[in-house]
Amino acid sequence: MKITKTYEPNNYEPEIYNLWELSGAFESSGVGPKYSIVMPPPNANGNLHIGHGLMAAVEDILVRYHKMKGYDAIYLPGADHAGFETWVVYERLLNAEGKSRLDYSRDELYKNVWDFVASQRGNMELQLRALGAGADWKNLTFTLDEKVVNRVYKTFEKMWNDGLIYRGERIVNYSTKYQTSYADIEVDYKEEKGKLWTIAYPVLDEFGGASEYMLVSTTRPETMLGDTALAVNPEDERYENLIGKKVRIPLINREIKIIADEYADPQFGTGVVKITPFHDPNDFEVGNRHNLPKIQVIGFDGKMTKNAGNYAGLEVLEARKKILEDLRKINALFKEEDITHVVGYDYKSGEPIQPLVKEQWFISTKPLAKKALEALENNEIKFTPENKKNVLAEYLKNIRDWNISRQIPWGIPIPAFQNIEDPTDWIFDERVHESQIEVNGKTYKRDEDTLDTWFSSGQWPFITTDFLEGGELSKFYPNSVMETGHDLIFPWISRMIMLGIYCTGQIPFREVYLHGMVLDEHGQKMSKSKGNVINPMDVIAEFGSDAFRLGIIASRSAGQNQAFSKNKVIAGRNFCNKLWNISRFISEKVGEIKSTKQPEAFTPADHWIVRELDKA
Repeated sequence: MKITKTYEPNNYEPEIYNLWELSGAFESSGVGPKYSIVMPPPNANGNLHIGHGLMAAVEDILVRYHKMKGYDAIYLPGADHAGFETWVVYERLLNAEGKSRLDYSRDELYKNVWDFVASQRGNMELQLRALGAGADWKNLTFTLDEKVVNRVYKTFEKMWNDGLIYRGERIVNYSTKYQTSYADIEVDYKEEKGKLWTIAYPVLDEFGGASEYMLVSTTRPETMLGDTALAVNPEDERYENLIGKKVRIPLINREIKIIADEYADPQFGTGVVKITPFHDPNDFEVGNRHNLPKIQVIGFDGKMTKNAGNYAGLEVLEARKKILEDLRKINALFKEEDITHVVGYDYKSGEPIQPLVKEQWFISTKPLAKKALEALENNEIKFTPENKKNVLAEYLKNIRDWNISRQIPWGIPIPAFQNIEDPTDWIFDERVHESQIEVNGKTYKRDEDTLDTWFSSGQWPFITTDFLEGGELSKFYPNSVMETGHDLIFPWISRMIMLGIYCTGQIPFREVYLHGMVLDEHGQKMSKSKGNVINPMDVIAEFGSDAFRLGIIASRSAGQNQAFSKNKVIAGRNFCNKLWNISRFISEKVGEIKSTKQPEAFTPADHWIVRELDKA
């Protein structure tokens, strides 16, 4: 073979990868100890980013290393339907065409998005091949494959029968932009400067006149229109004689009671708290304790409702501005001050999350978290970095119930139906392709919501290996390593451990390796708005896949956010060039001579070389 003088990786790497794939090099050998990694599935609808480049490099290195050591090692690939993420992209396309989700039925939207994703999937898989990911492509799993949906429904039914899934009216994190609720860990909390307004509520005497005033501070004055009580601490002597009396809400003149509840902190502000059960999670709990009515003044469309009186139809911030102006006019705005506080944002739109009361499906997570904590405490799962185990344990100790309902058409439909004559009567049924079903002479309508993507992704290790079905790949469960970004420890790692133990009775993986975020060369987070996003395909086109892989893993520590260095890729390219030149030198010396003579071993080292060559 004549090796060219110049190393041009793109002339050889695709051909070499194709040779590996066609020869079955990435498939299970069936020989040796078992070693497995399942790929965190990239979104099927888009292109890979620099983080995927790091992910693929680390995981592929681990699998290839164990293959070379004689393990039956396998790297199982996947593609994610990415429910909400994909829906956002598709809805933008609809808007660009002057259309909206309201122009279609749910089933029509599902089909349209399916076609959209199918047209995009091939790009992602080709890019993974270009990255050199030695995955067993014959066993790729898409998160909407029939086997995934079937297993997800079996898990849902098991949890339904075990009483772990319940329908509840609770405060949810609601995106008025995308018209769907989020789980608690999906909210992007930011510390920022804001305003605190103190409002004077007149206390009514026995004749209905204002005898005195109670000062109440709030960062969201627009919610005062939905107040149903003022709360003071029962131990707060300043207000003990006012408990049970009434106050009048400024501007709308509705009367509400003063109640005693330990939620009110005497040391914070004036010690008086306004209670708005429909628009605050803590107020919701206080409202339940005192059987207070729930008045919705902010709608699911982000506008003030008819309950807001003169402010109905206004956007939230418009209403806030108008309410403050009107409070000033009647001298009810006592004080305005600057503060620093934490605000929850929709991570996708960047708009504030609205806490709203909504009926949803929830999972009781405490029983699941208990088993997961036991596994962590018994050191059944090794973590790299090691301290992340304690981080996860603290999260599991304080975990809240999981809202798994999403108000989008793209995803796995929730297999639940509601009696059209009795709203409290819900049944489990997998006939989600039908909008109505008949059961025992009763008519039930389909729940139009879909499952949170993390509910299906949380079952990834045992679904991809067909463990509960006893398939050929079941020998690879539990997985050897789960490798992913450190930002997924709560939304994904925690749920895989909880659901894995619940469904299989075993831990889903023996080790967790968490990589950090890849930053730009100046240590800044990459984003399209900053214009500093690096496309791994561009780097490969210039330097080759091997150089990219060497560059992105060089000097990188687990769990640490570190900058991407093009110089390290160049160094990787130079190293590959040296290997190329060594091969060319040997080729020139050896030539095309093919020896039929069996190798003879004279030293222990010779014997080792011969043995390893025989294995290969």
